[in-house]
Amino acid sequence: MLKNGEKISVLLTIFVIITIIAMGMFLIFKDDLFVFRNNKPIYTRNEPVLAELKFGSTKGELMKKLGNPKKVKKEWWGAYGDYVEFCYYDWGTIWLAPGNESDLSKYIIYAEINKKGIKGPRGIEVGDSYKKVLNKFRYSPEKIGDNKFLYCVISKTKDNGLKKIQPTKFDGIEQFGGIVYNKKGEVESIYYQDTLYYGIEFKISKGRVKQIVAYHHDN
Repeated sequence: MLKNGEKISVLLTIFVIITIIAMGMFLIFKDDLFVFRNNKPIYTRNEPVLAELKFGSTKGELMKKLGNPKKVKKEWWGAYGDYVEFCYYDWGTIWLAPGNESDLSKYIIYAEINKKGIKGPRGIEVGDSYKKVLNKFRYSPEKIGDNKFLYCVISKTKDNGLKKIQPTKFDGIEQFGGIVYNKKGEVESIYYQDTLYYGIEFKISKGRVKQIVAYHHDN
């Protein structure tokens, strides 16, 4: 039989092991369990939108990174005066705008991820918790008029004064994050914008990311 001192030593060892495991599990899953206010960098157009590819990455870079699409469709867009190419993969879709040179110079203007396995903006994947999304981007809630933001950057006028913000408009705010809720009060969408032309959206269902969309309107 173990003596009292030995019993205490064994119990302390077990306690330490359990504590270490618990701390490790907390560090691994904390972003899925809690949302922490933070001052992380805001979303910008120069960030990767999927698998380290960015807006403007070429068709050649896309194929080198993710292989050939399962299906390709072309559609004439008057704004470009040329065809936009739609590349369909098992995990989602990529839109390519016409480039200036060869076919491989076409570049990414839209990305849609529908399945787990492809990393989207800041490493987020389909199936991740919406709380993980919030923790990956700046979370500094602010309310301006009737609008609630996850964060916002207010533009300045030429005389260096802040633009007047109307209660129901986004005047002067181009860089921001926001949340859309459904009628039940559940998170339905989390989105981030860098100017009117660049944005990303995480569509949420039952607390989990079901789709990731990144879009760039250059025309």
